[in-house]
Amino acid sequence: MKSINLDLEKIESLISEADYETATERLIEIVENNSHKDVVYNSLNLLSLICDKSPSISLRVVKKVNKFINEPDSWIRLVSLEIFYQISMYRPNLLIEFIEKIRKRFYDQDASIRRLTVKIIGNLILSLHIDLDNLIEEYTERLLDNDWKVKLHVINTLKKLINQDYEKVRSLEPFFSMIILNLRNEDQDVARSAAELLKLFGSFYFSKENMLHILLNLLRNEKPRVKVLVIWLFGEIGKEKSSEIISFIPELINYLKKDDYRIQLKVIDALVNIAENNFDQIWSNLIRSLEESKPNHHDTLVNALYHLSKTYVNEIFPYLFRELESPSKSIRKGIALVFRRLYEECKTDIENEITKIIYKLESKYWRERKNTVNLLQKITRILKNRKVAIWITIELQKILKKEEDPDVLNEINETLSHVHKNFKNIKSAINKIKEEFSLIKETIANFQKIPAKFRKKLNSYIKDFKFNKTELKLNQKYNEILSKIRKFQNRIEQFEFKRLAFELIEEWEETKVQIIDELSIIKGFITEICEEKKREFKSNLRNEIGLLEDRINILKAQYNYIKENSFENTTKGQLSEYFLENEENVEKKFDYISQIRKNLFKLDVDIRELLINNVEFNEIFKDLINKWVSTKIEIQIYLDDLDKQIKDMKDRIIRKYSKEEISKFNYDLRKITSLDSELSLQLLQRHVQSVINQGIEGSKKMNNNFSNLKTKFENLIKRKEYNQAKILLEMNSNQVKTFIEETDKQIDNVIGKEKLFNQENDIFNLYVRPYIEKWNLAKESLIKGLRKFIKKNEEKLYLNQIKHYLTFMNPIEFELLSTYIGLEKDRLKEIIFGFIQENKLNAKTVDNLLYSQKIDTEIPDFSEINIFKTIKTISNKIYLHFRLNNPSNYIFKDLEISLKIPEYLKFLKYESFPRFIHLDELKVGHNFKFTYVLKIDKTKEMKKNLVDPSSDEIKLKLHYKDPFNKSKKVIQRLDLLLP
Repeated sequence: MKSINLDLEKIESLISEADYETATERLIEIVENNSHKDVVYNSLNLLSLICDKSPSISLRVVKKVNKFINEPDSWIRLVSLEIFYQISMYRPNLLIEFIEKIRKRFYDQDASIRRLTVKIIGNLILSLHIDLDNLIEEYTERLLDNDWKVKLHVINTLKKLINQDYEKVRSLEPFFSMIILNLRNEDQDVARSAAELLKLFGSFYFSKENMLHILLNLLRNEKPRVKVLVIWLFGEIGKEKSSEIISFIPELINYLKKDDYRIQLKVIDALVNIAENNFDQIWSNLIRSLEESKPNHHDTLVNALYHLSKTYVNEIFPYLFRELESPSKSIRKGIALVFRRLYEECKTDIENEITKIIYKLESKYWRERKNTVNLLQKITRILKNRKVAIWITIELQKILKKEEDPDVLNEINETLSHVHKNFKNIKSAINKIKEEFSLIKETIANFQKIPAKFRKKLNSYIKDFKFNKTELKLNQKYNEILSKIRKFQNRIEQFEFKRLAFELIEEWEETKVQIIDELSIIKGFITEICEEKKREFKSNLRNEIGLLEDRINILKAQYNYIKENSFENTTKGQLSEYFLENEENVEKKFDYISQIRKNLFKLDVDIRELLINNVEFNEIFKDLINKWVSTKIEIQIYLDDLDKQIKDMKDRIIRKYSKEEISKFNYDLRKITSLDSELSLQLLQRHVQSVINQGIEGSKKMNNNFSNLKTKFENLIKRKEYNQAKILLEMNSNQVKTFIEETDKQIDNVIGKEKLFNQENDIFNLYVRPYIEKWNLAKESLIKGLRKFIKKNEEKLYLNQIKHYLTFMNPIEFELLSTYIGLEKDRLKEIIFGFIQENKLNAKTVDNLLYSQKIDTEIPDFSEINIFKTIKTISNKIYLHFRLNNPSNYIFKDLEISLKIPEYLKFLKYESFPRFIHLDELKVGHNFKFTYVLKIDKTKEMKKNLVDPSSDEIKLKLHYKDPFNKSKKVIQRLDLLLP
């Protein structure tokens, strides 16, 4: 037994290695030579995995496994039938000789085996082209099986069989009776499938009239559960175009009077379906029933009329208006109710229909005008809607001024009197609407003047051009205008009486497009000027860089001179204290050193300021930075080494001429006098004083520069250049920190921090200490100023970034937002919660999302690419002129444009742009124009598909990426409607 299990494991590995032939041979060998049930079962299970891998494997498996179909153990029968089922789907011909064996399993005691058997035989019936009459008859009898899944499999197979070849089913009577029996089945799936099968059966084997009579008989005699399915069948058969159903409609409508709500709903659905081809008959029968019905059935019939009207809303109005003239009060009341419900559900359709009715007031026939006024009066009575009443009143008042016929005038006055009587304050409401019209008209006129004003304003900006500020003002002005357009558009959309101002709204739509178009052209032109000014600015910037490079060269030359000509008296890399006495121009050399240090500091500050103030052009500073860094490091190394030597020399002098030695008169008076008068410590003290004063002066300059940096930073924020704003903060922070570190290092090199406050009697340190304290105060002030500047502006940067990204993605995931801003998720959440608590950000968090309702309403309407088109037809040629415009403040990248045209149009490639166009980017305010020329091929045009509505359609597809690298798609469709 263990060896067999090991064999099975080896066979499993063979299967995983796709060696199916070897695995099949070994499995068949085990099945034939082993009597242990578990081993046989496991082997058959493995065979089921590979039995249909190839025709040869399937053939061998079928020959060896068929004997297990009649195995006493049900679980072995089941797995062997599972193998046969898989083979029946792909190689059914291999099972022909075993059909008799398989069909015996129809009567197996195990329901699972019966289910599998009907599936196998079903596959064979549908796929084999041999004489299967007896098999089909026996298979049909499985409809009487007591297992619902068996029945369902059989019904589904028979539906496929009838659709495939209905002549295969020859014994109709027992088949039909069994379908009816299954229609009564308590299982809903079986009953529903039986109803679908009955529909097919009737379509192929009965005339429609006979089938409808059978259904009518079932409807009268069956239980409600079956009646629901029968009514559904009436609807399915009735929606096919035929006249046989007409005589059965009254019978169906009678079932609306039943108290069973499910039956009522099914009848309404069936009537709606039948009305697809027999609308007049359904409508007239429902109206007749409504007239003759008892009060308790009135609501059900009205509900049926409502559903019918809603489904066929585009065709229903003539029927509704006709019935409003009915002499029957019951009908008028029912139709009024339908009309009111329709207005609630299909307001636009009703208002469109009222508009058509109002157009009839201009008819040249007085009687038609009078009837139209009368109909409008009825509509106001039925709907009882103030908006509709005001609308109709305004239209009738317009007509009243022109109408001359007395009868029509009387009808109008009567209608107006009715409106004023039933709706209060109509006059004041109409006056307000007229005032609103005047304001809209005036606003549109003002908008039409905007492009000229915009151009004039921008010309004044260009005349007094200031880099960054002019571009910022341009974008601000442009966004202000777009904001005004958006607000006015919202106002138009919220205006309740748009239909009364149709011409004004149409004028506004044209004005809006024209304004955006003109502004985009102007903005594109101005942007080009700004680009030109940028190039000029860069050129001037390069000149400034050249001057700085010259100053670096001069500083390098000064450094080389001092290095070669100063402080030659050194011993083993140290300055001798006697060099002060021996060198006549030592004071002058110290002045040179101080000057070099000042020049180094000033040049460093000037270069850093230039970098910070022009952070947008980092790329052009690369060579300057490399040159400056190498020069600065070389000079600083020399100065640091010199400072250390001076410090060592100072310490030696102080030790030699200390106060203790002076009090004991153990010194050479001549030397002291010489040192005090010419060389002394004053020279060294002045050197240190120069270093400290330079540091204090630099700290004051940096403190004062924060206000300039603030203006620069705010400009970058307004232009939404957040990365540049972040770089500005980082560069300024690094500059201040580097300056403090370098100054501290220089002072430490000369004095030594560890000795400054420890040696109270050190004459040198006593003199220098006040300057050190001043430097410490200046340093602390600078650090505080930097912290305040960074904290305040970092908050402003993060807040503006968060709001900016929310306008594009609302809500936005914290993880995505942290990636965009460059902050850790937890830190970002902490900052956002702080903004929310301080009411700086009107937003809330939902799960892992940030959502802002306020910002959601502020998303610009004109942020995507605009496509403008002009179509011209000359002779048999069509000229398509397109223009893409970028009205946003962002660059769109990777634009792909493709054209699809109908078959009867020929693309003239020599006169057109390519059918596929790729653009790397579309800059802010820029346009891209392209043209396609098409020629009509009359021979192909005659063969075009007249049924397909897209046969005259030209498609222009545009794919591009937005500022967040998200792919967008726009499709422009053009319907040619060629004759």
